[in-house]
Amino acid sequence: AGWPLIVTQPDFPPGAEENAIESVLSLPVSGAVVVGQGTSGVRVEAACVGRVQDMGVTDMNNMGAAMAPAAADTIRRFLSDTATTPKDYDLIVTGDLGQVGSDLCRQLLADSGVTLGGNYTDCGLLLFDRQRQDVHAGGSGCGCSAAVLCAHLLPMLERGEMRRMLFCPTGALMSPTSSQQRESIPGICHAVLLTAE
Repeated sequence: AGWPLIVTQPDFPPGAEENAIESVLSLPVSGAVVVGQGTSGVRVEAACVGRVQDMGVTDMNNMGAAMAPAAADTIRRFLSDTATTPKDYDLIVTGDLGQVGSDLCRQLLADSGVTLGGNYTDCGLLLFDRQRQDVHAGGSGCGCSAAVLCAHLLPMLERGEMRRMLFCPTGALMSPTSSQQRESIPGICHAVLLTAE
């Protein structure tokens, strides 16, 4: 069951080789996934539409904290709706919360009785090598989740390295104007269960 995915590779700038990424701290990347009839063994098994969460965060330099409540809410609701636990997934991955936001997401879920184990990570933590690159909390931005999903996670599913992945990209509902006016930054997160045959 489920819809097959047709995957396109991330759109790296011309001349940017994979090994060159190690020396780049800011790389404009994107990715696209088309749901439809295809030959890929990766399928969309289930999804959960996120709800906007606004916890009053106004610091646009702390986007992880602004989006973490939405990620925690969506993951908690998905697990409840599907009567599953984090252990039922090979990987649970959030969007671009970075280290601060993913730690907060983990804590918010723990406070609600959901314990994330070693199978939880964040695309912002996977995009860079934080041991060798000075990227502080990790990657962020709208292309972060798409790039990690298309270049790293979907190929792992296709190769059979994992069978069930809960992909939870995050987003912030803000503008430069709202931030300059010190308005809070609401966040949202959707969840998609991707499975491999």
